[in-house]
Amino acid sequence: MIINFLHRCAFLGVVLFSTLSPAQDELQIKSLTTADGLNFRHVDAIVQDKNGFMWLGTRQGITKYDGNLFKVFNNNKNNPHNIPYEDIMKFAYQSTSNQLWYIANHKLFVMDLNTEKLVPIKGLKTAIKGEVLDIALDHDDNLWIVNDDPKPDGTKTQHLIKYDGKTFHLIKSLERKSAGLTSLDITQNNEICWATVNHGLTIFNQNGQVINQKIIDTYDYYGHTIHYAGSFFDSSNQHYYFSESKGGVDSHVNLEFSQRIVDKNAIIHFAVEDKNNNIWFASKKKLFYLKSNGQLIDYTHQIKESLKSSNITCAYVDQSNLLWLGTDNGILKVKLQPKYFNKILYQKNKDWGLSFRGLFALKNGDIIAMCETENQLYRIYKNSSQQPVYLQNTSEKLKDARYFTADIENDIAYTVTNDLIEINFNKNKLKLYSEFSPYLNETKPNPIIRLKDGSLITGYSLFRLIQVDSKTKSFRPIFKTKPDEDFIIKTLIQSEQDHSVLWVGTESNGLFKVNLNGNIQAHYHINSKPSLSKSSILSLLEINDQLLIGTFGGGINRLNLNQNSLKIIDKQVGLSDNNVVSILAVDNKNVIAATYNGLSKINLETLDIQNYFEKDGIADNEFNYTSAYKSEDGQFYFGGLNGITKFSMESLSTKKELPALNFTQLEFYNQSKDTLFQFNHLTESPVELSPYDINLKVSWSIPDYFNKENYTYYTMLEGFENKWFYQGNNSTIRYNQLPAGEYTIKIKGVDINGNKSKAGIEIPIMVSQIFYKTWWFISLLVIFIMSLFYAFYRYKLNQALAIERLRTKISSDLHDDVGSMLTGLAMQTEMLEMQAKTKIDKHKLKRLTTLSRNTISQMRDFVWSIDSRKDRVEDLVDRMREYAEEYLLPAGITYDIQIKGTPVSKKLDLNCRRNLFLIYKEAITNILKHSNATQVGISIYNEKKCCRFKIKDNGNLKAFKTSTGQGLANMKMRAEHINAKLSFYTSDGFGIELLLPQHL
Repeated sequence: MIINFLHRCAFLGVVLFSTLSPAQDELQIKSLTTADGLNFRHVDAIVQDKNGFMWLGTRQGITKYDGNLFKVFNNNKNNPHNIPYEDIMKFAYQSTSNQLWYIANHKLFVMDLNTEKLVPIKGLKTAIKGEVLDIALDHDDNLWIVNDDPKPDGTKTQHLIKYDGKTFHLIKSLERKSAGLTSLDITQNNEICWATVNHGLTIFNQNGQVINQKIIDTYDYYGHTIHYAGSFFDSSNQHYYFSESKGGVDSHVNLEFSQRIVDKNAIIHFAVEDKNNNIWFASKKKLFYLKSNGQLIDYTHQIKESLKSSNITCAYVDQSNLLWLGTDNGILKVKLQPKYFNKILYQKNKDWGLSFRGLFALKNGDIIAMCETENQLYRIYKNSSQQPVYLQNTSEKLKDARYFTADIENDIAYTVTNDLIEINFNKNKLKLYSEFSPYLNETKPNPIIRLKDGSLITGYSLFRLIQVDSKTKSFRPIFKTKPDEDFIIKTLIQSEQDHSVLWVGTESNGLFKVNLNGNIQAHYHINSKPSLSKSSILSLLEINDQLLIGTFGGGINRLNLNQNSLKIIDKQVGLSDNNVVSILAVDNKNVIAATYNGLSKINLETLDIQNYFEKDGIADNEFNYTSAYKSEDGQFYFGGLNGITKFSMESLSTKKELPALNFTQLEFYNQSKDTLFQFNHLTESPVELSPYDINLKVSWSIPDYFNKENYTYYTMLEGFENKWFYQGNNSTIRYNQLPAGEYTIKIKGVDINGNKSKAGIEIPIMVSQIFYKTWWFISLLVIFIMSLFYAFYRYKLNQALAIERLRTKISSDLHDDVGSMLTGLAMQTEMLEMQAKTKIDKHKLKRLTTLSRNTISQMRDFVWSIDSRKDRVEDLVDRMREYAEEYLLPAGITYDIQIKGTPVSKKLDLNCRRNLFLIYKEAITNILKHSNATQVGISIYNEKKCCRFKIKDNGNLKAFKTSTGQGLANMKMRAEHINAKLSFYTSDGFGIELLLPQHL
C-alpha cells in the first residue's frame, strides 16, 4: 500500500511538473532521404516556387519535388532534363518571373521554371571571371553576385556585382589574403550586407555607396586572421550576427552590439524567419527557435537523434511554415504543432494508459475524474495539475462505477454499481445504499442522472428505472408493472423542453421517450418512422428543438422534435468516426462530439465539420462513453483510453486554410503513333485529345510536405459525371477512351480535419471526333453516296433512253421496211389470185393473201408494243379502239370503252402494256369466234389499290363452241407475267375480268 502510494506520488510529481512548466509547441520531425527517392543525400540548397513545388540542390544536380515524385536535373547525357553542371551550391528564387538562379560548380545559371529550361544570360562570360561564391536577390529583383577572381600573381580579388536584368555592374572589389569565405544578405531597407574575410561587414546602398563598414569579429584560422562571420536581417530589419569566435547569436544596431540572443558556443551558420515572424537559428548540430515575443527555445535535444550522423547544411521555411533542414544525409522536415489541447494524466509512448469514464465538477470549479484503470478518483485543478482523491476502500467500492452525477452546490456526487454510492467531497467519505440493488447491475452500463428538482434517476434497464430522493433516499419505480421484455439502458437525459420527459437510449433497442409517470410516448429504432441509422445508443444531447443521438456505428442522428424528422451526420459528411460516445454543446449552433477515432467540431447550421486527432495534440484518438464535461469557464474535458483531453473553443476557433492543389503531370498514350505523351505545365487552352489518345492520366499534389498522407481527394469529370467521386489518398486519376466532346476535370482536396484546399484544379479537355464521325466526313460520305445514286440513275436513265431509242428505231424500221414488203407481197398475191384460172390456184393464193394480211396485222401489233412513243394509257386505249373497229364492227358487233379514275397520260411499263393488249386481243378473238354477241363492253377503272380491266359481251351459251383452250391458257400466262388475277365468265356470253395489283 505504501509502495503504491509512493508510486502515485512520483507519478503525480512528474505530471505536476510537466503541467506547470512553460507550454511549448510540439516539435515533429520527418526525414526525406535517398530511400524515399531523393537523388543524392547531400543537400546544400532548398527553395519553393510560387506554385508550391520544392527545388532541392544536391551535389548531383537539382531535384524538383511535388510531394509524390522527384524529377532530377543533372548532366547525365541520357537524362532529358540535362544541365551542364550538377554540384549545386546556392539558390536564389525570383518569384516575379518564376526563375531560379543557382550556383553550380561555382558557375552562375538561371532556369525558367515555367519551361524548366536554362535561360542564356547576356554578358555573363565577360562580366564574371573566376568562381561565383554567393548570390542574393534584393527586393527590386536585382541579383547581387560575389565572385572570386584569381590574378596571375596568385592573389585573389572578390568582386561585388549587381545585375539589373540587363547589365552587370561592378560595385566593389576587395582583395583577400586568406580563405575565400563570404556571404550576402539583404536588409529590409533593400541595402546589401557583404561579409568578407579581411574586411568584416560592409553595407551598400543600391547605388553601390558604402553606408557602413565595421570589423566585428576577429579570430585565427590556421594562422590567418579572419574577420568573417554571417549575418541575418529579419522582417523588422533587426540585425543578427553570428560570431565565429564565441558562437551563438548577437543582435546589432548599426553594426553596434545590442544584446546576446543565443548564448551558446555553437557557431550558427543558418537563420530563416517563418510566417509568424519567429526565427530559426541552426548550427551544424543545433537548432534554436526565437519567438517574436523574445522567448528562445532550444530544440537541439529533439533533433539530436535525427542528426546523430549528419550535419545541417542549409535551412528554408516553405509557404506552409514548415522548416526544411538540408543535411549531408538527406533532409529533415521540422514542424511546430500548435498546442491546442492539454493532455492530462497522459502517459507518453503508451497505446493504452490510464482510461477514464466519469467526469464532473465541484463547487470550486475543480474537476473529478474516474480512472477505471486504477478504480481511482482524480481531482483536476484549473491549472490542469491533478492529484488522487483518497477515500476509504475507494478501489474496491468504485470498481465498475461508470456514470457519475453531482450536486455541485453541496460537493456531493452519486454513482452506482450494485449499490447506490454517495460521495461527500467535503468529508472525503463515501456511503453505500444497498436497498437499490434490485434495480442495479454492475455488469451493465448503470446510468444515473440528477434531475432539475434534485432527485436522481437510475436503473440498468428501461422497466427498472427508479426515481430516488437524494436527501431521504426514498424512491419509486417509474413503471408500475414490468413487461415480458425489458431493454438494457446505455444512457439517458432529462428533456430541456419538458422536464417531465426522459430520453432513454438503450443498448440495442433504440431510443425511448418516457414520461416520469411511466408512459412511453415514442419509440425510435431502425424500423420506425422516422428510423434511426442504428439502434445502439451511446450518447444524447438536446439542443435547439432537436435531439442529437450518438450511436454505435451509425454516426449522429438529428431528431427534429417539432417536425419529428431525422437527418444523419456520419463519416460521409465529414464526421471523424461513426461511433459517437459523447456530445457537448459549444453554443446554440455548434457542438463537440467525441468518437472512437478523434473529436469532431460540428456547426449544426452549415454542417461544417472540423476533426482533431492525436497528431493535432489530443491525448488519445479513442474516447470513452460517459466521459465528457464542459466547465462553467468554457473548458472542455474528454476522457479516453490514455488520459484526458482538455481544451477551450478559442483555441479551435481558427479554421485552417489549406494550400491550393498543384497540377503535376498529364499523360496519355497515342495508339496511332505508339507514343506516350507527357505534359508538366498547363496552358489556358484546353488539352486537345485525338480519338487515338487513350489512358489519360492526371496527377496532382498538395504543397503540404509534412502530412500529405492526411489528405483525401475528390474528382469530377464535368460533362461526363454529375457528382464528385472519392479517390482516397490517391493523387492520380485515369480516364480511358473518352467519347468525343468537351470536358473539365475538377479536383479538390480535404485534409483529415475536414479543411478544404484553398483552390482546386480545373483542366479543360477537348476530345475530337474520330474522322468517320465528323460532320465533314459524313457530309462527304453523303455527297459520295448521292453521287453514286445519281450516277446509277443517270446510267439507268441512259440505258432506258437507249432502249427507247432502239425500240423506236426497230418499230420504225419494221413498219417502214418489213411492213411495206409484206404489204407489197399481199397486193401481188391478190393480183395473182385475180389472174388465176383454176380454183386450186385461187384457193392457194387466197390462203397466201390471208396469211400475208395476218402477218401484217401481227407485225403492226408488235411494232406498236415496242414503240416507246406509244407508252401512255391513252395509246393503249386508242389501240384497243382501233382493234375493235377493225374486227368487231365488220362482224356487226358494237363496242363501248369506259375509262374511270385512270390518268390517260400515265406511262405504262412495256411488259404490262404489251400483255394487257394481247389479253384484250385474245378476248376479242374469242368473242368473234365463240359468241353470237352484238355488243361488247370494255371498262378500265382504278380502285383503292388496284385496277380492274373488264371485257363482257351480250352473247349466250347456246352459240358457244368448244375449243382447245389454248387461247385461255395464254391469257392466264400473260396475266401471271404482270402479277394480275384473271377471271373468266362463260354464262350469258363470254367475258373476262383482270385485277391488277396496282393502278394504271
